[in-house]
Amino acid sequence: MKFYINKLILWTKNGNIRTLEFKPNKVNVITGASNTGKTVIWSIIDYCLFSSKPKIPEEVINENISWYGIQFSINNKLYTIARASLTSHGTPSKDYYFSGTGDIPTVPIPNNKEDDIREIIEPEFSIDENVKIPYGGKYIEKGSKISFRYFLLFNTQDENTITHTDTLFDKQTNSRYKEALNRIFDLAIGISDVKETLINEKVIEIEKEIRRLKRKKAAYEKENELFEKEMSQIIKRSQEYGLIDDSSTDITENIKKLKMLVIFDNYNFVSAKLNQLEKLEKTRLELIRKIKTLKKFEYEYEQYKKILSNSYDSLKPINYIEDNFSEIIETKELKEFIYNLRNEFLLIKDAINKKSPVQTDIKKKIRELNKELSKIEKEIDKYPTTSKEFANEVEKYILFGEIKTRLEIYEKKWEEEDFVTEIFEKEEELNNLLEQLGDKEEKRNAVIRLLEELIQVYLNQLGDALENYKNYKAAFIYKEKVLRLRKEGSAKITKVIGSSSNQLFLHLCFFLGLHELIIRQEVPFIPPFLFLDQPSRPYYDNDEERATDREKITVVFKLLNDFITRMNTELGSEFQFIVLEHIPKEIWQENNMLNVHLVEEFRHGNKLIRKQDRLN
Repeated sequence: MKFYINKLILWTKNGNIRTLEFKPNKVNVITGASNTGKTVIWSIIDYCLFSSKPKIPEEVINENISWYGIQFSINNKLYTIARASLTSHGTPSKDYYFSGTGDIPTVPIPNNKEDDIREIIEPEFSIDENVKIPYGGKYIEKGSKISFRYFLLFNTQDENTITHTDTLFDKQTNSRYKEALNRIFDLAIGISDVKETLINEKVIEIEKEIRRLKRKKAAYEKENELFEKEMSQIIKRSQEYGLIDDSSTDITENIKKLKMLVIFDNYNFVSAKLNQLEKLEKTRLELIRKIKTLKKFEYEYEQYKKILSNSYDSLKPINYIEDNFSEIIETKELKEFIYNLRNEFLLIKDAINKKSPVQTDIKKKIRELNKELSKIEKEIDKYPTTSKEFANEVEKYILFGEIKTRLEIYEKKWEEEDFVTEIFEKEEELNNLLEQLGDKEEKRNAVIRLLEELIQVYLNQLGDALENYKNYKAAFIYKEKVLRLRKEGSAKITKVIGSSSNQLFLHLCFFLGLHELIIRQEVPFIPPFLFLDQPSRPYYDNDEERATDREKITVVFKLLNDFITRMNTELGSEFQFIVLEHIPKEIWQENNMLNVHLVEEFRHGNKLIRKQDRLN
C-alpha cells in the first residue's frame, strides 16, 4: 500500500483557512512550546477518519473551527475528507464533505454520508466483506467485517503510550480496541491472510456441523433403543393374543408381521414358541446353578484362607523362640522341632500373601456367567408368558389401532439416516482444509522470530543509548503483545528496564521493526505511516522548555531519519512520519538528517489556532 497525508486543513469560523502541509517519505516535524495545539493534530486526523469519540477540546480549537479536513494520497489516488465541527454538546457531526480528486473547497458543504465514503476508502485499505473478525468477544462479533480503523492501532503512538511500560499500542483502555488488537494482529503482521481467514471460518463451520451430526447420531441411537424396547412390548402383547406367531424373536421380522397384520387385518393363533423357550429356560437354570456353585466355592476358599491366617497367628511365637534359642536347653530333637515349625510358618505366610490364580479365575468366570445370564433373560423376556383372549371385538381393534399408530410414527420418524457416512465426509472435508492451512503455530513462530530480528536491527543502532541494556536481545511476548529484553546468552526475560528513556527506545524500535515486517510481508491493510507524539518527552524539561539529554534526542531522530533511508534503498518503499515535538530544529540540521522536514514551529505566537484565526 502507498499512503501519505498531504495536508491538514482547518476552516475557521471567521473565514480563514489554516493549512499544515506534510511531505511524503519524510519525518515531518511540528515543533514548539506547550499549549500551542500540537497534540490535537492527530485527534483532528482521526476525527476526519470517522472517529466516534474525538478528543478535540472545545475551548480555542472547536469554538473557532467550522470544518476539519485532511487531504491524503492512497495508492496514487488523492482524496479530501472534511467533517463539520463538533456540536454544541460535544458530539461528532454527521456532516461530511468528500472529494475523490482531492479538491479543497473554499467553504465545505455536506455532500456525502459516512457509509458512502467508507465504501470508497475501505477497498483502498484492502478491506472487503471477506476481511472478517476470526473469533468473537464481548464487544466484537465473530464474522463481522473488520473496520480499517482497527488497523490504525499500528500507526500511532500518543503521548500516553509512547513511554508506557505495559502496552505498546494506543487505545488499550478501550475494551473494543483491546479486543480488536488481539483479533487482527495475525492479519496485520502476515501470520495469516484473508484466504486463511476464510478457510478458518469454514473450518469452524464444519467442526460445528460435525458436532451437530454426532449429537444427532447419539440421539438417534438412544431413541432407536427406546423404539426397540417399546416395539418389543407391542410384539409381546400381539403374540400373547395370538395376532402374530412367536416363532422368532427377531424384532425386524416381527415388525414385518405386524405390518402385514394391520394391512390385511388377519391373524392366527399359531404357537411355536415352546421348544425354543424351553431351551432358553433350561440354559438360564444351568447358568444360575453354575454361578451358585462358583460362589459357594469362592466362599469356602475364603474360609480356608481365614483358617490359614489363624494358624499363621498361632505360629508367630516361633520368631521369638528362634531369636532366644540360647536361653533354652538345646537338644537335637528340640532343634529339629523348631526348624519344622519355622518351615511350616513360612509356607503358611506365603500361602496367605500370594494372590491365588484360582481365586482370580473364579471372579472372572462369575462375571462372564452373569453377563450370559442377563443376555438369556432378555431373550426370554421377548416371549409371551401367557395366552390371552379378547373380551370383544372393540378390545381387539383398540390394540390394532395402537399397533398401527406406533408403526406409522416410527415409519416417519425413523427413516434410515446415514450419519456415519455424512460424518466421515465432513471430517474428510475438514482434514483437506486443515492441510491447506498448514501448521499455524510453526508459521506464527517464524514470523515472530523475523519480527524480533528486525527489532534487533534498530536496538543495535542505539549503541550506548540503552546504557545497561546494550547488547540485550529483543523478546516479543506474543500473548501479551509487549516487547521485553533478553540478556545475550540467557533465556531469562527482563521485565523491568527502568527509565522512561528505555521504554521510549523499546516503543520506537518495536514500531520500526513492525513496519519493516509489514512491508516485507506485503500486508495490504496497514499504511506505511507512523504518528509520534513527543518522542523527546523523557529528555525534555517542559517547565524550562529545554533539552535535558540532547545526545539521546539526536539518537531518536537519527533512528527515524535512517529508517526512511533503509525503506527507500533496501525495500524500495516509501514511508511517512508525522512527529510532534518540543525540540529545536538545529538537532537534525546540525547532524545532516536530510529526511527530516520542518512543517512549522509553534513559537512566538504561531500556533495551530493563530490570533487571526479566532473569532474575537
